[in-house]
Amino acid sequence: MMHDPSGSESKGEAVRAALAGCSDTPSVIDAAPRLFAGECFTLSDLRAVGHPIIYVSDAFTALTGFAREEAMGRDLGFLQANDTEQEGAEIARRALSDGRGCQVVVRNYRRDGGLFWNEQRSYPIAGDDGGVSHLLTVQRDVSDAVHAAGAHEVSQELASSLDGEGSFFSYAMLLFDDGRAELSWVSDAARSVTGFEPWELLQAGLERLVHAEDRGRLKQRLEGLRQQERRADQYRLMAKDGRVLWVDDFAARRWSAREAGVTAVYGLVRDVSASRRQGAELWQLAHFDALTGLPNRHLLEDRVQQGIFQARRSRTAIALALIDLDNFRFVNQTMSHRHGDRLIQEVAARLRRTLRRTDTLARWEGDSFALLIANLPQARAALPVLDKVLGAIAEPMQDGDTTMRLSASVGVDLYPDGARNATELVERAQDALKHAKERDKGSFRFFEASFDDAMRRRSALEGDLRRAILEDQLVLHYQPRVQLQTGSISSVEALVRWVHPTRGLLKPAEFLPLAEEAQLGPMLFEWVLERACRQAKRWQQQRTPRRVAVNVSPDALALEEFTEIVQRVLGRLDLHPGLLEIEINERTAATTLEASAHRLRELRGMGVHVALDDFGVAYSSLTQLKAMPLDGLKIDRSFVGRLGGPAEEVDLVRAIIALGKSLHLTVTAEGIETREQNSVLRTLRCDEGQGFLFSQAVPAEYVPAFA
Repeated sequence: MMHDPSGSESKGEAVRAALAGCSDTPSVIDAAPRLFAGECFTLSDLRAVGHPIIYVSDAFTALTGFAREEAMGRDLGFLQANDTEQEGAEIARRALSDGRGCQVVVRNYRRDGGLFWNEQRSYPIAGDDGGVSHLLTVQRDVSDAVHAAGAHEVSQELASSLDGEGSFFSYAMLLFDDGRAELSWVSDAARSVTGFEPWELLQAGLERLVHAEDRGRLKQRLEGLRQQERRADQYRLMAKDGRVLWVDDFAARRWSAREAGVTAVYGLVRDVSASRRQGAELWQLAHFDALTGLPNRHLLEDRVQQGIFQARRSRTAIALALIDLDNFRFVNQTMSHRHGDRLIQEVAARLRRTLRRTDTLARWEGDSFALLIANLPQARAALPVLDKVLGAIAEPMQDGDTTMRLSASVGVDLYPDGARNATELVERAQDALKHAKERDKGSFRFFEASFDDAMRRRSALEGDLRRAILEDQLVLHYQPRVQLQTGSISSVEALVRWVHPTRGLLKPAEFLPLAEEAQLGPMLFEWVLERACRQAKRWQQQRTPRRVAVNVSPDALALEEFTEIVQRVLGRLDLHPGLLEIEINERTAATTLEASAHRLRELRGMGVHVALDDFGVAYSSLTQLKAMPLDGLKIDRSFVGRLGGPAEEVDLVRAIIALGKSLHLTVTAEGIETREQNSVLRTLRCDEGQGFLFSQAVPAEYVPAFA
């Protein structure tokens, strides 16, 4: 900062006159406090090496935080820390070498590291030899004035480029290289914009006021200001009364002290909430349907493009389904457009309820909707969603005294299995819809004929499986688990079979993947749980109790009411919880445990056993395994099948058994088929085993024969 010759020179004459005759240090120290009573000043001895401070006033500590003894003997420049490259400091050095007084404003640092702007008025004092013997420096904190002037300069520069209305306030901010951002000054106008007093803003800091969702953006802004001369950003502030304010923040970097690691920024914050709301309203009108509130065709096309980009990155699939209500023109012709509008709104509400979070429903035109089904692991995963869409529309609709039944035709295409880009995806879905309305009203049709046939067969099989669960076409078989040391049966595992009307008895591998893809896992789990517990109750009543193990799929375990379902079945059958075991697959545990661990703990708290199935195939870490609420560990059959081979295979199984026992778990080996495997496992002190050596899965009435 520049010096003020007129002020310092006139005052300097008065000080020199008052100190005339004070040729020695004691005399100067005695006279100075009388001249500057109550002010902050220091007295330096210019005749000594390093120009040490030999006296500080009482106000010095209040200004700088340094105690008297910490300042004594040091050069006054120590207040600049390592921020020595300053114009004001250079002016003061030149004036001192010439024996002149001066007034400068320099950046100084308090004892706690806080920066402040220090106005220093220096008065040289002549000694007996006519040379300068002492320097008296009076100091004053002028930070507010400096910040106000800097902010005013930035505001003046911005004035010509700021359009529109909106109240604003100015601020000064210091950015430190260690990542700190210190709001050091705000104008009084901040009160009218935010409702906070300036001192409250300084105390809280800007980040505390920024909306939580925008704090990441604020961090990027502050990082950018260390590199850019100017920057403009828009984000949200939280006003004192709870209102959310959209603000434009214009900032300019004014100076940077590299050695001190600090950058000064001055800026202006303008409230643009009103214009933002107007812009949001215009955007809403341009992108959303007024009748249903759904995205319109324009916004959907943008979402399709985004969906393709995301599918490319994540290597997933998306499906675009165009949904057209069948014979809807008849409704408008025989009733009224008002009735038609109500039905369109009801269809929109029903379709919304079928969606996942990643899907987008839009009103395409008239009585047509579009559904973007995203994040599909494979194309056939779209089938359950399409079934739900048709089912939701087919439910009876009540309009006053009139009950109506609607149906819809759906045209579908896929990316990347079908279309190559967004335009092609829309065109192919439209073509598929046209064929659906011509040939298969009330159903869906894919663009590719071969794929459409495959999906129809898949859909028919899903329908068969759904009916099989509802109509008891499924049966349970039970595979015994044997205590390896005694040969007695300790428990059984319930394994589901499908008695298909035309294909005969189907094993789990032939339909369980289909059940998971069709999101029938929870429905199937409840069916198996009910029948398995019912059988466990029969064995209990026959005085041959068997603990029954039931496998649970990831989507069933993820149900919020999972624990309640198990508790309800146990309560209804009056079955002791210790006679039920829930098996979770290791792959399931690796992906869903964090979200579902509390449910498993609740089960164990009830007395239900929990076991980890197929251990070793998903490479669980020891940390994960220790965190799982488990009672048992089942070694995957792939490890058991290699017993009798190389010694390292035996060592691996030995290590798994030792790991399970160290965690106080019951260890069960799956897939035991030979006497040699059984002998090795007994030697390794494995607790239980199951496999064809003992028994295949059999109907319940044959299990006691193995006791």
